[in-house]
Amino acid sequence: MSVAKYHHINPRFVLKGFADANQRIRTIRLPDRKGHTSVIERTGGENHLNSIPGHPSGADVFERALGAGIETDVAILFERIVKGEWPLPEPDRDTLAEFVALQMLRGPERRRQMESAAGELFSKAVGQLGRKDFGRYASDTVGHELSDAEIDEMWAVVTSPHGFTIPRTARDHIEMMGEATGEVAGFLAYRPWTLVHFGDDLSLITSDSPVSLVAPEQTGPWMGVGVRDARLVVYPVTRRLGLVMRNPFDGRNPTDDLSDMNEKARSGALDDREPGNAQTARLLNACTAAHALNNVYHHPDDAEFVPSDFQEN
Repeated sequence: MSVAKYHHINPRFVLKGFADANQRIRTIRLPDRKGHTSVIERTGGENHLNSIPGHPSGADVFERALGAGIETDVAILFERIVKGEWPLPEPDRDTLAEFVALQMLRGPERRRQMESAAGELFSKAVGQLGRKDFGRYASDTVGHELSDAEIDEMWAVVTSPHGFTIPRTARDHIEMMGEATGEVAGFLAYRPWTLVHFGDDLSLITSDSPVSLVAPEQTGPWMGVGVRDARLVVYPVTRRLGLVMRNPFDGRNPTDDLSDMNEKARSGALDDREPGNAQTARLLNACTAAHALNNVYHHPDDAEFVPSDFQEN
């Protein structure tokens, strides 16, 4: 069996909703904002992103599991949503919440965060050891006595004010996704969802980090808010459909009876749909572009809907 080496961050069935009839899509590479058009099969991923070398079922075992599992299920849900079904039954709603959570956790930016966090923790521990004890630890780790110059060089790296990272493997990342996806999906499921439908004169874009969080009391994108307290969680479904997951307590009076709010939201009873306007399209596209890691994606005819700071040079 051949092993797939190109692993999608944004799955092909999602990119299809932003592509033309020939399944071609436009990519704007950041930060230089250089654009090119490609087919969706070769867009939205990285080589060997989730490869596990030496796995008995093949290095691409996780990628194949995604394709045969939740991605297949959600592709069918997307087809139903595009055809007009909304709100979704609770089991399907749970599946979509899990998929959006996975999209928040599966990209390379999340692995970089893991590497930075591990490096920061190690640097703090090293700082508590001190230079002398670190030298002993380093020598024990490598299995022979290190020179003062070698220890000084290692000490400078791990205590650098610019930060220190510890590489994480695909297996580490996959394990994290397994541990965290359910919890994140739970926070999403307890939000009221609004499906925003745009006419033929307005379009949405997507990116390699397609889930955006909007902080409380602000109207633009924000990078420092968590999924629990975000005012909005935004996900572009297709170029004509945007999913906005609202905070159930946003704008509520503290004296309101909210005892059944969570259960209502969880069941989908508070979900709705509304027509989109130019202002909403600008907000959603601003969020998507601001949260992009390396690439913004859009239909070849939709360059005008990319925020000006992200348009091609």
